[in-house]
Amino acid sequence: MIRVSISSKNNQVIQQLFEKFFQKEQLEYQIVPYSKNTHQDIYIFEIHQREDLKLIEEQPHFDYALYYVIGPKDYDLISECMRLKVNLYFSKESLTEDFKKYEATMLHDIQDKFQYYQYQRNGIVSQIRLSHIYYVESLRHQIIIHSINGTMVERKNLKAFLDTIQSSQFIQIHKSFIVNKQWIQNIFSDHVLLKNAETLQIGRAYKSHIQLL
Repeated sequence: MIRVSISSKNNQVIQQLFEKFFQKEQLEYQIVPYSKNTHQDIYIFEIHQREDLKLIEEQPHFDYALYYVIGPKDYDLISECMRLKVNLYFSKESLTEDFKKYEATMLHDIQDKFQYYQYQRNGIVSQIRLSHIYYVESLRHQIIIHSINGTMVERKNLKAFLDTIQSSQFIQIHKSFIVNKQWIQNIFSDHVLLKNAETLQIGRAYKSHIQLL
């Protein structure tokens, strides 16, 4: 289920546009009016002038979410939205055309951000979003999944995990570590700093991988 919130005076038109997209791509979704105190997957803001950016600035920025803005064709506003890490900016003057142009990008980002990984725990199959995983650690014949929900242990190796998820968001940096690239804060010569303040060593054989980021 993809949770979507819309902040707009033109809510119905924008909502219908996104509903058609989700239905065409056979994606489960729920659209609600914007509320600052809720955690959503996709935030959609309609803006009219520079003062409207305050709402986006005050919205906590979550690495696992997507942020879309619909506004006038004003290059200063567009630049400010990019500074605020908005994922896509749709021009109100050409909304339908922009929407069609960005459909492939939206679908790719949604699949990357909201893909689930299924794992077995005590004989029970559970699932977790890949975007919620910080990194995966290999320990003997098991992997430890470190995520915003805590840790999960599964009897599997790192190669099997990568083969299962088939995601470009994860990179191996050590024989014992696979990292979610969106959670990397800084890269140093021998280690990476994650956004949750953990550090992980970079293996000598994997330095060429990390240099490509």
